[in-house]
Amino acid sequence: MLTFEYSELYEYPASVVYSRLTDLKGRASWMKGIIESRVATEGPVRLGTQYFESGKYSGFKNEKTMIVTELVQDQLLTMETTPDQKQYFRESYRVEPVSEASCRVHFTIQVGNVPKVAEFFMRQSMKKEQPKTAASLKAALHN
Repeated sequence: MLTFEYSELYEYPASVVYSRLTDLKGRASWMKGIIESRVATEGPVRLGTQYFESGKYSGFKNEKTMIVTELVQDQLLTMETTPDQKQYFRESYRVEPVSEASCRVHFTIQVGNVPKVAEFFMRQSMKKEQPKTAASLKAALHN
């Protein structure tokens, strides 16, 4: 299992950042590479919400269905692939308030069943992509 972690400080209240993270329909506005996405469950995100996403990341096409497995208001969002997916994928966003007007987001991505030969390239790509994703989220908050 590969684990990639990154943290970024945001000059926005935790509730504002968390609201953007849980807006699954709006993920493409800050998550580069998403070509298509669908939220299977109507209404606000809750435990069990299903989310489908296809895109191109680091030159590789990827499709996955994920389920919200952890959800704590203004603090935590975790989604992971359904058991029938050939590749395990887990995204976790932990929002930590720093002050009334700022917070730190801890991004954690775990990927399983990665061929050994691809691990090096994936590590190199994620070192570049995670800061870019965090910056895109910051830009989306500004809009």
